Formats: sequence, C-alpha cells, structure tokens
Amino acid sequence: MDLNYEALQSACFAAAKETMWDVRPTDVSKIESLANEFYTIALSHLSQILEQGRDANILVRAVGYLAHTHAIPPMHDNREWFLFMLRSLVELSCPKTIQTRESSAIFSDIESGIALARGKSSDK
Repeated sequence: MDLNYEALQSACFAAAKETMWDVRPTDVSKIESLANEFYTIALSHLSQILEQGRDANILVRAVGYLAHTHAIPPMHDNREWFLFMLRSLVELSCPKTIQTRESSAIFSDIESGIALARGKSSDK
C-alpha cells in the first residue's frame, strides 16, 4: 500500500503539537518546524518497511501512537525521543534482526502488554 504522506504529516504535526502545548503563546511556526523534522525522521524508516513488503502506513500508525502516548510537554523541541522510539516501533513491526532465544524473551511481555492496551488479558 502506498504511503499516505498527508496522514503522516498530520500525525507528525500532532506529535509536535503535543510536545509543545504548554508553551505560551503558541508559536505555530515552531510546531510546524518540529513536525517537519519528525516527518523527515519518519521518512528515513520507509525503506526498511518497503524492503520487507510491508504496508508503508505502518509509519502513520507508529507516529500516531507516539503522538497519543509519548509526546508530552517536557519533550518540547527534543527530537531524539522521537527518533529512538520510532526506530523501536519500526523494528518491532518490521524486524531486520534475527533474535536469539534470550533476546526474544521480551516478545511475550510485549504481547501481554498489547493485550492489556487493547483491553484484553492474555494471562487467561
């Protein structure tokens, strides 16, 4: 599926806006500048997704998740949190590294956490 560039830009703007909502007066140009940087970071992950034949809109969903969950005002114009968290989400969605038995042990914890986040318990 082709990447919805407009949706990705919108998700990046939402993430930037969330990190800077407590700045008064609101400087839309700073939010737009940060959103553009987030957008560039997001696009840098596109090839990893496409090389695996996956849906490019994983990026839109990942940035949307970050905007909703991790984009908090103390981040302000920091970009590193976005880069590293997005990198982790893309790696989980489109792994390029074969895991060992030890390193893959975390996956059951992640699956349980996903079930909880969706309102289901996987411990049943």
